[in-house]
Amino acid sequence: MRQNKLKEKMNQGKIAAGMGLFTGDPLIVELMGYTGFDFVFIDTEHTALSQSRELENLVRTCDAVGMSAVVRVAANDEVMIRKCFEFGADAVVIPHARTAEEVRKMVAAAKFPPQGVRGAASDCRAASFGATSDFDWAEYVERSNKETMIIPMAEDIEFFDNIDEIMEVDGVSGYLFGPTDLAMSMGIVKLYQLDNPVIKEKFQMLIEKAKEKNIPLMCPVAPPTVEKAKELAESGVKMMIFRNDVTNFKGMLQNMMENIVKPVLEGK
Repeated sequence: MRQNKLKEKMNQGKIAAGMGLFTGDPLIVELMGYTGFDFVFIDTEHTALSQSRELENLVRTCDAVGMSAVVRVAANDEVMIRKCFEFGADAVVIPHARTAEEVRKMVAAAKFPPQGVRGAASDCRAASFGATSDFDWAEYVERSNKETMIIPMAEDIEFFDNIDEIMEVDGVSGYLFGPTDLAMSMGIVKLYQLDNPVIKEKFQMLIEKAKEKNIPLMCPVAPPTVEKAKELAESGVKMMIFRNDVTNFKGMLQNMMENIVKPVLEGK
């Protein structure tokens, strides 16, 4: 079982940079790795990506270019979480953590007994299919329980209503702040606005609570500027998401159309 590079960075107090993957194209994963990103945020919640050979191959591509694979599942589902780790994912992000009981369920799905309820199989990719000459099942179980990362999402007003109890749950490797869904849960129609006063207040609450428990935070860099990234780093955010492949490519196309193509076509 390989070492979890993302967890190692968090243990060392370092910052990790990632980007979301919406297209599901291994070529994009390779490009992210070759350009120096630490992790790929593979999104199966808001995309057509499914928990199939397709996802396993994306995780395999992450390994090939030395990146960590972070997978966001569609729901707090024991099978979904288990399959991500069996494919070899380093971390699983689960949306809409509203109560401590829900977070305990997330952690239990990621850990083998007695720490959790994760189903056991050696013939999976994370265990090298049990094919290596020195494979040791007991060691694999122990390392899996130690290395796998569960990252619930703080993106509902209920999370903040229950934040003290939630922060007492053991086994969480970090929290991902979701400003857009949080805004929606409070009746505010705003898209990735970390500077909105109401959103900023909740984010600051999460920062302070996470610091007390020494739990790293993940957050989108919105807007994706060096100033915002430095601000988040200074606040204690350790895992930064710099948008996703679709959004970034869309922005490049829009910029090209506005500043290069249109001036030529319009004769300006």
